[in-house]
Amino acid sequence: MIVTSLRNTHKVLSAGMAVAAALACATGCGSPNTQPIATTATIQSSATIWFQPLPSPASWPVIGGIDSGPGFGSLDFLGLFQANAPWPKALARTQAFGMYSSWVVPASDQDLQAAVSFLNAHNIGIEIEAPAMQALSTCGSGLEGYVPYPQTVESFTLDYLQRLQALGAQVTFIKVDEPYYFGNVWSDPRSCHFSVEEIAAQIGQYVQLVHTVYPNAVVGDVEPIIASAYTPDVVTAMGQWHATYQSVTGAPFPFFFADIDFSNPQWPSLVKSLEVATKQSGTKFGIIYIGDPADTSDAEWSGKAVARFQIYQGQNGGQPDYVFFQSWETHPQFCLPESDPTTFTGVIDAYIDATN
Repeated sequence: MIVTSLRNTHKVLSAGMAVAAALACATGCGSPNTQPIATTATIQSSATIWFQPLPSPASWPVIGGIDSGPGFGSLDFLGLFQANAPWPKALARTQAFGMYSSWVVPASDQDLQAAVSFLNAHNIGIEIEAPAMQALSTCGSGLEGYVPYPQTVESFTLDYLQRLQALGAQVTFIKVDEPYYFGNVWSDPRSCHFSVEEIAAQIGQYVQLVHTVYPNAVVGDVEPIIASAYTPDVVTAMGQWHATYQSVTGAPFPFFFADIDFSNPQWPSLVKSLEVATKQSGTKFGIIYIGDPADTSDAEWSGKAVARFQIYQGQNGGQPDYVFFQSWETHPQFCLPESDPTTFTGVIDAYIDATN
């Protein structure tokens, strides 16, 4: 059976991550909800926009280990940071630009400085997606969300944060990489199957570590939204996880992102219920818009991403606080120019046009 649960199989956080490639339908292989709906009225939205393309293979070599690239990505990724890069509309509306922690560490000084300087010049904060759980000698290594043994969460975290700090980067957001799901829920025998309380304690320690370098960085959560994975149901389970985190650490998650199983035809109503419950708990709610791992072209991937924001916010009245245009998949291969609707920035422009 294909498990539709592993959203970031292509991040390659360790050499063992290749085993998870068979589970690459996290965002909905074969989803029936891929065609844009007809919309004539403007979508009402106050959501801020985050953007995280997959770096180019040239800037992220496949070397094995947590600092390795997947061997594919946006071929023009570094072009985003050049003067007069052709994405002025999307650039003006982007609040946060996402970077994978496992790219920050091995990236060249030249590439990383170019990105940091460009984002600083345009007053865009950096968002980091990172593992925050510690693998043990007997479990966790090779799975998403864990820093593999014997490397430590402290050493890896300080490596990418201090490197960014030395370059003058403004790290404003960090989202911990699906710790509840991969630390407790997922049945893979390689999981450490920590208690929910232990996961919360580890994430709390990670937040404290982050704040030794970036005191004002806002650290939130992202988890897979898979209806069949949670007991008694995904909305209740997420509420219980977030309540446990607050009880253990003394503070709630400031934001939560839904990584959606788009293959579930009921995803819009499920996510809407999750949005309502998340906001009622006092946590801001974000949604990731993406295509599918099996997409064979940028046009197919982009069309699905656009269809999904039309369905959720246009047809179903979703009102997320954040919308995140992100990819860990083979497409899109091109971010630029935004005038091309099949590029990544073209997708962001479509969202801006639909919500203006």
